Amino acid sequence: MRNPYAAVLGALAPRSINPPNAVLAALNRLVWLPKFGPPFTVVSSDFSVEKVEVEKPWLLMTAWRLGLDGPVTSVEGAKSVVEHRLYMRNPLAKMSVVVPRPRRLASVFATVKTATGLVAEVLQELGLLYAEVTLGDYGGRLYVLDVDPVPPVETREEATALAELI
Repeated sequence: MRNPYAAVLGALAPRSINPPNAVLAALNRLVWLPKFGPPFTVVSSDFSVEKVEVEKPWLLMTAWRLGLDGPVTSVEGAKSVVEHRLYMRNPLAKMSVVVPRPRRLASVFATVKTATGLVAEVLQELGLLYAEVTLGDYGGRLYVLDVDPVPPVETREEATALAELI
């Protein structure tokens, strides 16, 4: 496949009322992490993990939203995960993002009409009409850890909020 980014966008964009460019911006974490995320380091090989200066334990995420995120507690564990991602030969999994593991996680389903605070800023910045935004609590300070631009609608309240947008 020549352009895996286009393939991902082509698969997701028709399932959402979000604009395609907004979906793409949300999927690429390096677009919004510098402004809304916690301190982070980008690594592209198992050797570069040794140089990470982010406080442990870590949350190891892919630069593109792929659902492969998980906590690691040691450099050896992080090296193993990064090595496995490279072995997968998925070009979208080659870059990993290391962030400190938050104390708590909270996910919020929001629309441009219902969002407030940090979540509203994220939706506006990315041009999203709705999303599920995952926030991490770092000692009372909230940072964005994930933005799902095509979340499943699981409750009547979420369906109603989406219906009000259309």
